[in-house]
Amino acid sequence: GSSIGDDAEGLFAVDDAGVQSGSMTMSEVMLGSGFTLTGETDSSGGSLALWGRGARSSFDGHEGTFSLDGDVTTAMLGADYARDRWLMGLALMQSTAEGGYAESGGGVCPGDAGDLCDGAVRQGDGTVEASLTAALPYGAMEVSERLTLWGTLGHGTGEVTLKPATGGSLKAGLSWTMAAAGARGDVIAPPSAGSGPALALTSDALWARTGSEKTRELAESESDVTRLRLGLEGSWKTALDDGGHLTPKVEVGARHDGGDAETGSGLEVGGGIVWSDPGLGLGLDLSGRTLVTHGNEDLEDRGYAVSVVFDPDPGSDEGPSLSLRQDWGGEAEGGLTRLFAPEVLEERSGSGATSRWQAQAAWGFAVLDGLFVGSPHAGVGLATGARDYSLGWRLTPGADAPEFSLGVTATRRESSGVEAEHALGLEASLYW
Repeated sequence: GSSIGDDAEGLFAVDDAGVQSGSMTMSEVMLGSGFTLTGETDSSGGSLALWGRGARSSFDGHEGTFSLDGDVTTAMLGADYARDRWLMGLALMQSTAEGGYAESGGGVCPGDAGDLCDGAVRQGDGTVEASLTAALPYGAMEVSERLTLWGTLGHGTGEVTLKPATGGSLKAGLSWTMAAAGARGDVIAPPSAGSGPALALTSDALWARTGSEKTRELAESESDVTRLRLGLEGSWKTALDDGGHLTPKVEVGARHDGGDAETGSGLEVGGGIVWSDPGLGLGLDLSGRTLVTHGNEDLEDRGYAVSVVFDPDPGSDEGPSLSLRQDWGGEAEGGLTRLFAPEVLEERSGSGATSRWQAQAAWGFAVLDGLFVGSPHAGVGLATGARDYSLGWRLTPGADAPEFSLGVTATRRESSGVEAEHALGLEASLYW
């Protein structure tokens, strides 16, 4: 059947607080962008790839009566070379951060020699800005068909600027160093055909250090962060007589965060069952995950989801396809993926989220003398106090066409209490 594509998967760009209306700046557009260019295989059997992407994250910390929060914007550009069972590359990273800090307590009015008054400015309030440029060489190797190892190093320098609310500006040099390594291995390789079990082990370790230099106004600072993670992914695929399959799956992940930032240990369990029947063109996926325990006893994180897909011809982009999905709570899939996300566990607690429902439909047919398949698609997403509607078109290559695809999607986002927001997304890929 036809492929709805990645450009329709952002239908649920809503949160509990609703969607904020307004126009997007060029930097905001770039944050949702990325590219990958992969060259042809050379005479030695290797290939060169160029890639880039943008991202935004947030930080929020408290120490006694002092608090600090803000946002970090990061752009990465990388190049790597892959040959046989190994890959080596280098990524360049540019990050900028903006935030604010506050110290609870009394305030002073400008020019009033410390007298308290309405709208007072606290001595400990202010804003912080930082920039960092870093280089990260990385590599990976398939030691065997069942084991892959990877590692990366990073070092960067920059500048941090503090602007107290009472006036003035304080600057200091900034440095950042990191090292990370990981492994993934198939303890039991998944069956290439028929029925059988599969068991995979994944683990990684991270160390990072950030410091600022001593100046006349600012003291020297240094902080370390460590992270250890270990996970198991198991499944048992059962082949059915009609050509379909039934696969129950389970995931268990453990994580420990140490150092001078958020600390603690957590255990997360996920699982589900996947069923497909090619004859009927139906697929069913039930999944769920929950944070069993964590050092922070107040933290809860769990989610559940069920999805149904109708695709009479899953091996082709032509014809109709329809998907329906219902979610409850936080993320329901990929327990290890969520546990192994860069952000700390506290920042992804989602058990308080309301249910979400979405439907997507597409129909593909041959275009341009059968070289490509054109697929108009539509979608709707509903959550508490929020709605998304989308219309789009996706062009994918046929059997003998160049590896080129193009997609465009228009989305209307409505949320209670704010004006509707309209967005236009464009996606293109080319392989040579």
